Amino acid sequence: MSDQSQPFPSRIRPLAASLMIGSATLLAACGGSSSSNDEHEHTDIDTAGRLALFDTDAKQLKVLDLDNSEVLASMAVDGEAPRLYASPGNRYAVAIQRGDDLVSFVDGGLYTEDHGDHMHDYAETPEMLNFTLEARKPTHYSVNGAYGVVFFDGDANADSKIDVISDESLGGNKVVASQGLGIGMHGVGKVIDGHLFVTHMDGETSGLPSAVERYHLEGNTFEQEVVYDEKCPDLHGAAANAHSLGFGCSDGVLVIDLHEAGYPATKLGNPEGLADGSRIGTLVANHDVEELVGIAGDRFFVIHPESTTEVYHELEIGEDVGRLAQGFTTHGEVFYVLGDDGGLRLFNPANDWELITTAELMEAPGEEDTLAVTVSAAQERLFVLHNQSVHELDATDGDVVRTIDLGFNASGLVWLGLAEEGHDHDHDDEHDDDEDHDHDHD
Repeated sequence: MSDQSQPFPSRIRPLAASLMIGSATLLAACGGSSSSNDEHEHTDIDTAGRLALFDTDAKQLKVLDLDNSEVLASMAVDGEAPRLYASPGNRYAVAIQRGDDLVSFVDGGLYTEDHGDHMHDYAETPEMLNFTLEARKPTHYSVNGAYGVVFFDGDANADSKIDVISDESLGGNKVVASQGLGIGMHGVGKVIDGHLFVTHMDGETSGLPSAVERYHLEGNTFEQEVVYDEKCPDLHGAAANAHSLGFGCSDGVLVIDLHEAGYPATKLGNPEGLADGSRIGTLVANHDVEELVGIAGDRFFVIHPESTTEVYHELEIGEDVGRLAQGFTTHGEVFYVLGDDGGLRLFNPANDWELITTAELMEAPGEEDTLAVTVSAAQERLFVLHNQSVHELDATDGDVVRTIDLGFNASGLVWLGLAEEGHDHDHDDEHDDDEDHDHDHD
């Protein structure tokens, strides 16, 4: 199949991946029947969803059914272990292999179609798409609304670029649009309200950009509008909620107002008391939460961009506790932090960011342990991967609902499935661009 997006097509190549089905073929959900009468009577599927995980020993990407804890499909993956994310509509797993210059996609098999007079849910066997993105060093992946943005860093010999995807475009084996950026950089892009906000370099030779530019998305092409005058030296990390888009800078946080005409930008200085050489290099946000969260090392700062009294409020996670993962639940009811002491801390943003509880999931993990967290968009559930186990927690109180024994060592996991009604997926991926685990810059 060819990439139908113009004028910046992505190269397509068949994957050298074998698909081994681990269970019987699933039927489209019409009460298990293919008759036209049943088709309009049984169109809703009650399911907890699926998890996509990477089996590090077998070198396979596996999709697990959360309803029965069975592996539905296994796909061989060549090259390095991929980082896993969800497409904007949670149907597809996005598998990024930075060192292999490759982004692949797996159809999780759970999706909804509009049949005019009703919405129709489907449950099918997961499969790898015969569609990939290939460019130099895919590093940052970010979602806002219906669009996901893959940022390719490039290097001294290859310019950086962005590819925009949606569930609809992936269903057609194409991207929504692409944009070359004229120079290699370790950057980030976000599509918001029909505009692309993306990092910009003014001829620097460093790997980190120093400014932000804005484009207008017109069909499948971008038109440049402005390069912001407000500088953001050594830009790293970005996140957006309904009102604000923030970028981490070495001297503070650049905030773009998404509600004001012209999307004006202002600069916030660094928090007081921040050690010399320290800076906010990771940002996290959720569409339904007013504040942004900035992270400097292992310190968390709740950012109130429009406050005239207290812009920064530090969120305490415990003395000498290092962070391993963090993020919001789907609608921002909970902000979680997984610490290197084995505790999962749950905070309530709506109640002055109070600590709800700390779930003691495990002993302090060692360097050989593999940990990751993903969030369900169908229920208030968190899934914490620890080597060969997945702990499922009730996000409202931190109680462990169950522990799934995988029977294999996994690295990375992501939830796929049918989102609850009203889910708009406007949030920033919490582990997509972590400065403390930064990549090399050529």
